[in-house]
Amino acid sequence: MNRLVFFFLPYLWPALALLTGCAPSESQQPTYRIGFSQCSTAGPWRQAMLDGMKRELSFHPDVELRMLDAHDNSQVQQQQIRELVRGGIDLLIVSPYEAGPVAPAVEEAFRRGVPVVLLDRRTTSPHYTAYVGGDNLEVGQTAARYAARLLNRHGDIIEILGTPGSSATSERHQGFAQGLQQYPNLRVVSQVTGDWTEKKLPALTKALQAHPGVALIFAHNDGMGRAAYEACQQLGLAQKVKIIGVDGLAGKNEGLDLVQRGLETASVLYSPGGEDAIRTALSILHKQPYKRENTLGTIVIDSTNVRTMQQQTDKMLTQQEDIERQQGLLQRLQATYASQQTILYGLLATLLGLPCWG
Repeated sequence: MNRLVFFFLPYLWPALALLTGCAPSESQQPTYRIGFSQCSTAGPWRQAMLDGMKRELSFHPDVELRMLDAHDNSQVQQQQIRELVRGGIDLLIVSPYEAGPVAPAVEEAFRRGVPVVLLDRRTTSPHYTAYVGGDNLEVGQTAARYAARLLNRHGDIIEILGTPGSSATSERHQGFAQGLQQYPNLRVVSQVTGDWTEKKLPALTKALQAHPGVALIFAHNDGMGRAAYEACQQLGLAQKVKIIGVDGLAGKNEGLDLVQRGLETASVLYSPGGEDAIRTALSILHKQPYKRENTLGTIVIDSTNVRTMQQQTDKMLTQQEDIERQQGLLQRLQATYASQQTILYGLLATLLGLPCWG
């Protein structure tokens, strides 16, 4: 064999053995497939939910998540749930658009042996494996207690409801009504229906004009709370009418920002629960103990604690950015390793292919 081959072989074989021994395993099929039927990805709260899922899944590369967006259409969501199940998933996470229409498809999945985790909203069916989400009744009751404190138990209120048919809408309204029963001098003089967005609310403007003595608005989320502030500002009532929203997200024009800038008096925290849903799902898949009812806590965010909440959120986001940078570095190192391994294999093949000389 060529002298070059004999010269390089003592160096090539150990290098090849080292690379082979340190090589990352070949990309494998995911151990678990989770299907996520999301009623909508519109709006920052829904995006925060998905971001939370991705953050938690970054620690579980063996889990694949497939998300389908129903765009706030119950019929589409039913079809997508069935599509996910037919595609072969190990667990289904559902955030229903409407409680009733989606229930049959969820039941079908459950009866076929697919564990079902309901996230944020419930269906009308008792057939599910676990629920993860805030207590909307408690959110409404908390808002009522805080409103009583703000108004010294006396005053007129307007309530801005979320989308009709949503369990969040009905439960937040029910909780608010129950909470106000303890304060007979607090009256809801008008209700306005919104759609969870920051769109203008002409019906609210009319209600404010019809009830000039209104002292507080309870909006079922911060997006509608911001729209309420704009309506009050146009009527010259921004300094008179207090606004309570729900969600308490970080980000520009979200709950924390609105409270810091004084556009809302307070926001009742309602966690999106993405991380918690994935943790519960993994406990189910790994046959570990889990709770069927996982209620996320809530607090009132106002001028007394909004700065602390913002600092905690900023710290969490910084830590997540660090994790993503480390994962990016690891991916680059793996790519470099793969390139070097290819070069070494090519060199070895070239040397072994040289003609033998006598």
